[in-house]
Amino acid sequence: MANLLVCQLFGLDNLLSLMRLQNDEYVKCQSKLVSKSISKETQKDIKERMKEIDKELLARKAEIAQKSPLTFAYRAIKDSHYAKDLPSDIFNTLKQDVFKHFNETKKEQLRGERSLATYKRGIPIPFSLMKKNVIVSEGDNYYLTWFEETRFKLNFGKDHSNNRAIIDNCLKTNKYKLGSAAKIQLKNKKLFLLVTVDIPETKNTIIKGKVMGVDLGVVHPAYLAVNDGPERSLIGDGDAFQKQRDVFRRRFKELQRCQLTQGGHGRKHKTKATEILRGKERNWVQTENHRISREIVNLAIRWKVESIQMENLKGFGKNSEGEVETKHKRLLGRWSYFELQKNIEYKAQMAGIKVVYVNPAYTSQTCHVCGKKGDRTERDTFICLNTECSCYGKPQDADMNAAINIARSKNIVK
Repeated sequence: MANLLVCQLFGLDNLLSLMRLQNDEYVKCQSKLVSKSISKETQKDIKERMKEIDKELLARKAEIAQKSPLTFAYRAIKDSHYAKDLPSDIFNTLKQDVFKHFNETKKEQLRGERSLATYKRGIPIPFSLMKKNVIVSEGDNYYLTWFEETRFKLNFGKDHSNNRAIIDNCLKTNKYKLGSAAKIQLKNKKLFLLVTVDIPETKNTIIKGKVMGVDLGVVHPAYLAVNDGPERSLIGDGDAFQKQRDVFRRRFKELQRCQLTQGGHGRKHKTKATEILRGKERNWVQTENHRISREIVNLAIRWKVESIQMENLKGFGKNSEGEVETKHKRLLGRWSYFELQKNIEYKAQMAGIKVVYVNPAYTSQTCHVCGKKGDRTERDTFICLNTECSCYGKPQDADMNAAINIARSKNIVK
């Protein structure tokens, strides 16, 4: 159903382009505009004619698809054999999810940064927590009544994430608000309930204009510094982080060698151990990112900063064609900076602290005292080359220098 919806939305979105390509006169006009021999007056006449053709094509498109793209796509597939046994609540929620994701990723698709979404078997089942589907409490237990015929008991397990406390605050104390959208995910023969919760921002004391810069790196996972003040802090152990990932990499290679020598049993049996190890590595990285981001936001609250500034690292390590450069493949294979930045974002938002991204150009190559370009031939050391600067010739921690520059940067990336 999701893939059918995407196909319909993509077709409608590109309907005008298809109609232009099928119009011989429009195509000829485009070819004439490319020619360098035509005069400016002729170019103007051709463009005017193309605008007229566009109006005609838009009128024809309106006749073909009179309703909104979402309504048209919904009507096109609601009578398909896929939809006959699907509850309308699930179908409507799925439709909204697909439409939202399609619109959010449209620009990235056009730039070639993302392909058209393909939904695979096992995607979460979306539904709304309204009327028929509700979470109710009976003593210390919680139950999800699903479409009046099914009743699930919520099992919180070891509950390292305090999910029970979150549900308590939604249903008993009303401190939090339970979102209307929810999903059920089937994974490893277990059912997981995914819900959204609106948690109000915590009001913390802030100092107006005080900014904390966060430099993410390999030597140190994160170095923190404020724009105007003595506060500095190093978060995490970069060597320990990389060594643990090396352990996972070596184990992967051993398992892959074993797979080549094993006979029979099929591919799924051979790759089971690799998939288990991959899941363990993923969980470990997620835990580390949550721990580091929590420490960063806690320090931001303690230092009473108004905002957190980080480098916009989109496209880092890639060439003009969007491919990862050879010298950066090892680094980007280990460094999950994007996930860490997202964790900092949502934790900071809950604490009422803004997160801003700045241009990363020269933040690690200029002196935070004089602003002149210095020497960073070594990865963890920066030396100012300005003879008039008080830091001239003195080795400085490169990450500390970069963090201060990030905190003071006015080159905001929107």
